Amino acid sequence: MVLRKIMGLFVCVLVLSSAALATAGIPDPTMTLATMEGVGGETVALFNLPNAGGSAFDQAQIYMDGTIIDATITMTVLDAFGTPVADFPSEDMWLESADGGMVACINGAAADLTTNSAGETEWANALNAGGFSTAFTVVVINGITLNQGPFAMHFNSADMNGDGAVNLADVGNFSGIFYGAYDFSADFSADGVLNLTDVGRLAQGSGTACP
Repeated sequence: MVLRKIMGLFVCVLVLSSAALATAGIPDPTMTLATMEGVGGETVALFNLPNAGGSAFDQAQIYMDGTIIDATITMTVLDAFGTPVADFPSEDMWLESADGGMVACINGAAADLTTNSAGETEWANALNAGGFSTAFTVVVINGITLNQGPFAMHFNSADMNGDGAVNLADVGNFSGIFYGAYDFSADFSADGVLNLTDVGRLAQGSGTACP
């Protein structure tokens, strides 16, 4: 009986050890931390282009105000034990709008860098993306949405239809909105009005496409 109990305990230890080994060094979305510290409680907007010629995160704008604000996202990737995960590939960490309206090129919304020795990475560079969204923005790691509050970040783009290129179809969409009721999808400067600044950003994006 005693031997049987000892063997049972030994098996339990092996199982627990195997579970620990299986999760050590693997990002845990319940432990990983992402922040957008520069914005306070503001809702922000980011203007994207498919060729990454849009706004960098430190050139984001306050939604319906237009004031430039630093919306850089930083993230520390941790495993289930709270240990930093170093050298985790940037392409396995990306941003999504909750409604799918922001449409990224291949790896176009991935983190800027592979994680460093402290498990850190960031989103600071402009995205390769099009489309439009006023939904929340979430961080995805290893295909799993981070178990953390989403960010109040909206997106628009001169690639209004999100097909990966800025062309005559987008010019037509923009014109239809510009001369009609206000629509944030065409307010590329996020200032609450449609004006020549937005026309300039449409021209800036004309002819651009995903790499």
